[in-house]
This record gives sequence, structure tokens and C-alpha cells, in this order.
Amino acid sequence: MTHAPYSPSSSPRTDRRRCMVHGVAVLAAACTLALGGAAHAESWPEAGKPVRIVVGFPAGGGVDVLARAVSVPLAKELGGTVIVENRPGAGGLLATEWAAKQPADGYTVYLATPGSFTIWPSLRKLNYEPAKDFAPVSLMVTMPNLLVTGTQTPYKDVASLLAAAKAPDTKIDYASGGVGTIGQIAAEQLNMLAGTKMMHVPYKGTAPLLTDVIGGVVPVTFSDPSAMSLIEGGKLRLLAQTSAKRSRLFPDTPTMAEAGVPGYDLSNWYGMVAPAATPKAIVDKLNGAMVKVMALPEVQKQLAGAGMEAISSTPAEFGKHMATERARWADLIAKANIRPE
Repeated sequence: MTHAPYSPSSSPRTDRRRCMVHGVAVLAAACTLALGGAAHAESWPEAGKPVRIVVGFPAGGGVDVLARAVSVPLAKELGGTVIVENRPGAGGLLATEWAAKQPADGYTVYLATPGSFTIWPSLRKLNYEPAKDFAPVSLMVTMPNLLVTGTQTPYKDVASLLAAAKAPDTKIDYASGGVGTIGQIAAEQLNMLAGTKMMHVPYKGTAPLLTDVIGGVVPVTFSDPSAMSLIEGGKLRLLAQTSAKRSRLFPDTPTMAEAGVPGYDLSNWYGMVAPAATPKAIVDKLNGAMVKVMALPEVQKQLAGAGMEAISSTPAEFGKHMATERARWADLIAKANIRPE
């Protein structure tokens, strides 16, 4: 048997020395990167360079109200300028795709919603991956959806609605803002848990949807809290809220579980994310500022007026929340056989 000649360059001692040198180099590089990120965060945001809060919906909607409520106090916390930029289209899809491709320098953040981050990934091919293309910053608000009906319907509570929905000679439709919206998910969760077969009637906007529910064209819908003015004005009847526990904003309204649908739990939410490669030090700085902003009494009061309950979280908690929601709604979408339009 012929052996290769001994070479000092391949001796065990030399190999160990090389490994040690390589390990020190890697550690040094990691430390340099971490220190560089921390230094970047110290100088961020730079004077005269605004941080943009991007909203994927038109001005005046719930997400826009949130962005404008936090922009001024957030700027104060960061010691810089914060502006709100509306990029509406396709229910937030276009803005989400755009935000995923922005420079990861901390100057562009995005307000995430359930549709584009936890529902649509199970319904259509997207040009972004929520878990890979975005870095969670913080949850910002939570709110229940509201099960409402027109005041001319015979449904005084959830029990009477379910009784009618289960009757063999009754057909009940529900309205939503379209396939893949949180309103459709809320109704399909009711169908699954209560054994009903209410049929979906999709709309292209909240205004025409609520007009038809008021007029009795479609008997029920799961609306966001913007319907409260119509409820208080006597045009809609509020039957229940969808969260697991009563929201402090609607203390006298029963939850769906309390109203006879055990296990029902759905909450709408909005939160802040940044492009995935945004330095951790900047994400942490943003998170610390958001925690302080969402605790401000004046911000909480303004958001409560729009039916939103101000909250906050760590980036890890927000990431876990979105992952849990994605898995949960993927299961419901499959079982309810929901298909894209």
C-alpha cells in the first residue's frame, strides 16, 4: 500500500491552528457587524431624512387613522421626522409587495394587516413571503369584528340567527369585503363551529356592503368597528363581537362564545414591520419607541374613538403571533374550501 508523503501543511497541529484562527476571524467579523449595527442605530434617523410609515390603503381608513395617530409622537421619540405615505391598491397587496423590496435602512416601515400577512399566503401566489421578507417590529392595535344585521331583520341575537341558519327552509347570506378578507374568515369560522351554511356575497368596498345590510339586501356581515356610528344611529343591530374576551371598548357586547358558539375567537389587528434585513439595533430602537407611543393616553384615546385598542409587543412576540395566525387560517381556508376570485 502506498501512502501519501507527510506534509507539515496537513498536520493535525496545523489544522487546529487554522481552525482557531478562522474561528477568531469569524468572531471578530460578527463583533464588528454588531458594533456597526449599534453605531448605525445611534445615528439613525439622520437629520433631514424622514422615516416613512407606508399604508396600503386610502386616507381615512382604519390603518391610515392608526398611522397618523402615531406619526407625531413617534417622531418625537425618535428625534427625527416621520411621514405617512398612502399606497392604496388591491386591498394592500401592491403596497406590501413594494415595501418588501425597499432598502432595509430603517427609513421605510410598513403597517401590516391580517389579509396580506396571514390570510392571502394560503390563497394566492404572492411576490413576497411575509415570514422571510419582513422583520416584525411590534403589534400596535387589536380590535374585534362585529357581527351586525339590519334593524329590519328578525334576528335579535346570535341564537335567533343560528336557528334560522340551521332551518331547512331558510337560506342566509353574509356579506364581506371580498374573498380573503377578515370578514369572510370570521363568517366561515362561524359556519365551521356552529354547523351553519351561510353563503358568501363578496363586495368591493365597505360602504356598498353596509348600505345593502342596512337595506336588507344581505342580512348579516362581520364588520370592523367603523360600523359603530351606524349601530349608534340605529341603522344596524349589533349581535356580538368576535374576540375571545370582551374588548374594553365594547364591554356590554357579548362575545360569539358567550352568545352560543363555543371556541369562537377572532381578533383583527395592525402592526409595524420593516424590510427583513433592517439591522436588529434599528428594529429594537423602533420597538422601544413604539412601546412608549402606544402607552400614551392621548394615542389610546384617539384610537379608541376608531374602535381600536392600543397594545404593543416585542418583535419576537409579533412574529410568533403572525406565524400562529397563518397556520390557523390556512387550516380554515382548506377546510372551508375558500378559493381566490
